[in-house]
Amino acid sequence: MSARWTGSERVLTATLAAIAALTFFLPLFSIHLPMLGDEEVTGYDTAAKIRQLTEQVRSLTGHGQSGSSPRLPRLPSTGAGGASGEPSTLPASIRFSWLIPVLIIAAFAGAVLTLLGSLVSLTLARIASAAGAVSGLLALLHLWLMDSDIHQALQESIQKGIGGGKGGFLAGLAQAVGNAVVGAFSLRPGAALFVLTGALGVAVLLAYTRPLSRTGSA
Repeated sequence: MSARWTGSERVLTATLAAIAALTFFLPLFSIHLPMLGDEEVTGYDTAAKIRQLTEQVRSLTGHGQSGSSPRLPRLPSTGAGGASGEPSTLPASIRFSWLIPVLIIAAFAGAVLTLLGSLVSLTLARIASAAGAVSGLLALLHLWLMDSDIHQALQESIQKGIGGGKGGFLAGLAQAVGNAVVGAFSLRPGAALFVLTGALGVAVLLAYTRPLSRTGSA
């Protein structure tokens, strides 16, 4: 297959890559913390916000200290024996939360290289757009999985703190308060991350199938 492509394909690929790259300045995901409200996270502070959230979760589940991060309400405990013992291992999505900013940065790098490839090389555009789209998709999946695992880890911490849910009225009250705290946590992808991944995905299809040049040949 010829490495040449039409001017229309170049322009369209460059436009898609530019749109993907510009999402760096828009909210890529949001973090909601109890009593601290919503935080919209752009490309600039992705790593810092993910690290802060991970430290908070580690602190609340007994896996570490939150350091200088804003304090969150402690998970309730009845003082029962269920709080004793070592905390269970955190889910992999939380332990490897640093992969989220890495994947997002890789997606943006793919967008920039796709833009460059649209000017100089079809091969570069193909590789960069594919790598960027895959990175964006993995970042989305990691965010969804981490959100679910955070709720599960905090819920398990509550159950240990109240002795497995046995203890009468105080245990029931602690369970209700704990559930409210856990339910206030959320980690959700933003529209910009979908746009980033989607634009690169379309660029992949355009670079590999080249529908405009095929239509012109026909």
